[in-house]
Amino acid sequence: MLATLKGYFFPERIRSRVELARFVSGEASYVAQRSTYEFSRNTLAWYGQAAFGDPKFNEAFAVCRWEAFAALAADMMTILRFFLDAGPEFDPALLQVHADVLGEYPAPVHRPDGWGDRHAALLGRFAGTTSSHRPDLKAMGHRTGLLIHECAPARSKNAEEERAVLAAAATFGLISFSDRLPKRLDRAALRVALRHAA
Repeated sequence: MLATLKGYFFPERIRSRVELARFVSGEASYVAQRSTYEFSRNTLAWYGQAAFGDPKFNEAFAVCRWEAFAALAADMMTILRFFLDAGPEFDPALLQVHADVLGEYPAPVHRPDGWGDRHAALLGRFAGTTSSHRPDLKAMGHRTGLLIHECAPARSKNAEEERAVLAAAATFGLISFSDRLPKRLDRAALRVALRHAA
């Protein structure tokens, strides 16, 4: 039991590409689930119980959650690139981590051809910036919040406020992720692992 508690409060530092992909996947999944579920529940108010019992609604909700997951995973890879000070030579390895994150689960029903467009978009994002360029977490959160709103299964008439709420939720999640990196990642070991994987 003490070992379990120690692992919870003092987790081992992440040193490998596999561990890094698992970490990003878990973080992106958590933020995507929290932001999409809370937004939908708050928008629907007391209609939410009935809506989440409707298979058609759940299909639409799943699409939104998956798309949020993919967008947040890409944002987190951009943050990691800066944290690791990973120059262009690391980009292939980081792109593979991104592919590992999105490929951890079978492709969702609405994406029978997988996530190729998201992978290409991240490649374009890497090509357009240097690893020394500090990511603008607020801008990323705003962009991802807009994406979530576009595919949300329930919306009210106040789109501007809803987008602001989702942008804040995504931004907060990205800030939290960024703040945990120094304690969770073994930066030197990961640079070595990614260099060998590239």
